[in-house]
Amino acid sequence: MKNMLVRISFWVVFMCMCTSDVTASTSEDSHKTEEESEDNWSFDDSPLSEDELDDVYDPLEPFNRLMFNVNDAIDKVFLIPLSMTYKHVLPKFLQIGISNFASNFFSPIDLINYIMQGDAEYATKTTFRFIINTILGFLSTVDVASKMGLDKKTTNLGETLKKWGVKSGPYLVLPLIGPGSFRSGVGSIMQLPIDPLAQISLAHWKKNKRRRLYYCIYGANVIVKRANLLDIMFEMQKTSEDMYVTTRNAIMSMES
Repeated sequence: MKNMLVRISFWVVFMCMCTSDVTASTSEDSHKTEEESEDNWSFDDSPLSEDELDDVYDPLEPFNRLMFNVNDAIDKVFLIPLSMTYKHVLPKFLQIGISNFASNFFSPIDLINYIMQGDAEYATKTTFRFIINTILGFLSTVDVASKMGLDKKTTNLGETLKKWGVKSGPYLVLPLIGPGSFRSGVGSIMQLPIDPLAQISLAHWKKNKRRRLYYCIYGANVIVKRANLLDIMFEMQKTSEDMYVTTRNAIMSMES
């Protein structure tokens, strides 16, 4: 029973932020740049007009609002306290090391998506970044590749589907997975089966300690991403009359 509870808790952390589009930084400079870009985001940067933002296609709003409230409760009970502890208690060098390690660990899924998108440049860069940081980056805690001019860029299956011409579809909030378009929701669900490290780690072998290790690394990545969003989310809560609508509009503006 104890082992079952541990696995369930790892699974909750694992799934909570699968659709997050904000990537943890890979160096101290890029970490600051990313935080600044998040803090400076506004609806003025949205590709949607003001009228379109008020008319986002949301036919499942009752269901979406229910799931939004469920996810918000999980966020407040688990993710926000953990993220605030990470951001305000851990020394900066540890934050950077954890961020770099998690980012490098999930590079293979970026590589697969870049190959499917036909992006030879970033498929090559991602491959060399993974090799260099794994070998020379002190267990990939140091982003050596960026210092060599190989810039970091991430992607996901939702972006791959968009590249293939799949329409965004209606707004959808999934339990634990979170908000996004129908396209990004499908991408989040289908991304796990094509992730090679996930399949190696989660394979049902006897005495599989890799499963717990994978959940721990994914959980750390979730906390890193959530910590990077803390400031902008708190600011949105101060100015928003309806966080559901504000979040929906922000998400769908990026999905267009």
